[in-house]
Amino acid sequence: MDREGIQYWNAVLERRSGEDALLYTIPTFQNPTGVVMSEMRRKELFKFCMDNRLPIIEDDAYGDIWLDEEPPRSLKSMDENGMVLYLGTVSKVLAPGLRIGWIVGAESVVERLGDVKMQMDYGASSVSQWIVKAVLSSPQYDLYLEGMRESLKSRRNLMIEALEKYFKSIADWQIPQGGFYIWLNLKHNVAMDQLFHLALKERILLNLGSIYDFRKNNALRLSYSYIDEEEIMVSIEKLSQVVQRLQS
Repeated sequence: MDREGIQYWNAVLERRSGEDALLYTIPTFQNPTGVVMSEMRRKELFKFCMDNRLPIIEDDAYGDIWLDEEPPRSLKSMDENGMVLYLGTVSKVLAPGLRIGWIVGAESVVERLGDVKMQMDYGASSVSQWIVKAVLSSPQYDLYLEGMRESLKSRRNLMIEALEKYFKSIADWQIPQGGFYIWLNLKHNVAMDQLFHLALKERILLNLGSIYDFRKNNALRLSYSYIDEEEIMVSIEKLSQVVQRLQS
C-alpha cells in the first residue's frame, strides 16, 4: 500500500491455486490507512485483473464519506464482463446496527449468494430493510449526508491540528480525504502492548497496526468518527505523553 492505493497485486497470481483466487480491495478510504486509490492505479489494477481473469471484490463501505472532493469512479463502473463484485452498505453512514448492505454483480453470482444468505440467517431483518428504504428514498437523505460530512470534516481537522501540535516530532501521517481513520506511523520503536494498556488507563482505546499487518509494529489507527470534538485535543495530548514516556 502506498499513497495511490494497493500495490503488488501480481503477488495474487504467484499464490494462485488453480482458479480459486480473487482480489479483495477497499479502493476508497481504505481501512485502516484511509488511502484513496488513484484513478490511474484503478485502471492499472482493473486491466491486470481482466487480463488474468482474476475476479475483484470491491468493498465500497466508505465511498459516500468523502470530505474534500468526490473520489474516482468505482472499479465496478469499468466492468463490462461481470468480473467485479461491488459491495455497499449503510452501516457507516446510518447505523452499524442496521446491518444492511447490497451487492452489484453478475446475476448468477448474486442469486447464489442470496441463497447462501437465506440458508445462513433467513435474510436481513424486514424492519431494517424498511427503515433503509424509507431513508434512502427521502429527499432529506442528501442533506443528511452533507451534514455528516461537515461534522466528520470538522473532527478530522481538529485531530490533524492536535497531531501537528503534539505528534509532529514523534510520528508521521497523511491527511485522509474521507472515511473515519488516520493512520499514524511512530518514528521510533515503542512497546505497543504497553502503549495499548497505558492508553487504556487514560480512557483511550487504540487499534494497533499489528491487528491489520503483523509487520506494522509501530503504527496506530486513530478514529475521529465518534469522538466528541472537545475530547480530541485532550486525548491526543494524553496519547503523545504516553508515547514519549515509552520512548524515553
